[in-house]
Amino acid sequence: MERQNFGPFSIDLPADWKVNEVQGIDSYVREIVTGDGDTVRFDYGPYSNSLEEPSIRMYPSSMLSWFLEREIDTTGMVFLDKEKIEESDREKYRKWKNSFEAIDGYKAKIVEPKVAGHGLTGVYFDSLGFGNMGKLMLQISGRNLTPQNNDSFLKSIRTIKIKEK
Repeated sequence: MERQNFGPFSIDLPADWKVNEVQGIDSYVREIVTGDGDTVRFDYGPYSNSLEEPSIRMYPSSMLSWFLEREIDTTGMVFLDKEKIEESDREKYRKWKNSFEAIDGYKAKIVEPKVAGHGLTGVYFDSLGFGNMGKLMLQISGRNLTPQNNDSFLKSIRTIKIKEK
């Protein structure tokens, strides 16, 4: 692992991971490419993605005919053989796991796929101070990382050090 300093924060990354400059519009962004080509990106600024998994549209199967009669596209919808949809029903269909922990004294949201290689792995810090455009946030994430890169990235996330503003 090698310490990479990005100004507002630093992180330990595997030695064979390379950092590429990327032009941001309203934030500080970079792309990190693993030794075997997976990509992780970070965004530090007022509009960083909070890593929310898209909501799963679930309905009782009794409603399917209503959608079809109105020619509503049901792609991506889930119909369950029950009349009341519970939060536990949605959990079964989620692709990510969310957890919260302190990293360098800051509350961090960590997301990882339920099945390594299929989904988002990342970290999100909601508030790291204030800049010219408002609250500063940090999000670092990669999609469909190989299991080995996923594990390495999760270890790296926990080494983040935030520079005080």
